[in-house]
Amino acid sequence: MTAAELVRSFMDLYQADPWSKPLHLLHGCHLVDSGCSVSDAAKTVRTTPKKLEQVLSTRDRFKEILGLALPSRPDQLGNWNRTVGILGQLLLGHAAERVFENMFRSQMPNRELQLKDVREGHSDTDYRLVNGENRAVYRLNIKFHGSRFRRALELVGLDPEDSFALATYKIIGALKKQEEEQLPYFFAIVGVSNLTGQAVGFQLPHNLLETVTYLSAAPKMQGKRDLEDRLIEYVSSKNLVPYSDVMNSLHKAQWYILSARRADKLLRERLFDRVYALRIRNFSRAFRGAEIDMHYSLSQDLIPIEHFFQTVRDFGLHKITTMLERGDF
Repeated sequence: MTAAELVRSFMDLYQADPWSKPLHLLHGCHLVDSGCSVSDAAKTVRTTPKKLEQVLSTRDRFKEILGLALPSRPDQLGNWNRTVGILGQLLLGHAAERVFENMFRSQMPNRELQLKDVREGHSDTDYRLVNGENRAVYRLNIKFHGSRFRRALELVGLDPEDSFALATYKIIGALKKQEEEQLPYFFAIVGVSNLTGQAVGFQLPHNLLETVTYLSAAPKMQGKRDLEDRLIEYVSSKNLVPYSDVMNSLHKAQWYILSARRADKLLRERLFDRVYALRIRNFSRAFRGAEIDMHYSLSQDLIPIEHFFQTVRDFGLHKITTMLERGDF
């Protein structure tokens, strides 16, 4: 990866937006190299001419700005596989959200229940479902699962293709939030076998993967999550592979609903059958970093999302709220 290739990647990702700090200094250097005066470049990127001159005078601008020299092979950096997996998972999540929105609009046209996007805060809620008075009636969190638990039959009594794992702390957190706010909380779940973050990440444009990997390893880089989000937005807005392929797969996949109440109810009923971590001695040592998961049957424990939409259309929101609270959804 050359300096020119890196700058082109930044131009693709940021378009007309200001570059994140400290990349704004690199932007200023690029403007000067393109013929702009130092004072005009400094004004454009919102820094001082003195600071920009200081960077321009250094032998290695990248090391001066980011604290890490530009590597010839970013894929040889220690964070390469981790970054690829993170980006792939973010793309899967983004695509799942878009597909859910499309599905909701097609299933619930001109109904009293509307979808409100609250993803910008990176919280545990992707959407709020609001009524005609714009009052929230439900919380919604979208979950994508692609990796199959190969030992599911042996350890939790489920076929790997019928098993969905949800971290126990997420179940407890969802129920706690529901009780605090008196706002029913549910998960919308979709999965495609072997469609994993790692597999998807390796299909992303190589220059963008290299750019984000390098910046993720740079000590002075700020706003790394913003850069990841920009990459996902760029790939999705251009409908590039693998985004287009993922969207097609998710549109064809079966979606399910699982309320926090039902998730908790099943957890308590089948704790030692479905949370195999509780039956393994020294689990935290044997599976370092692994979460303690509850495993649900897609066919028996989860409700097809079409049933949720049909119930809203036929009986209204009060029926759904009652079923959610009882743990029927």
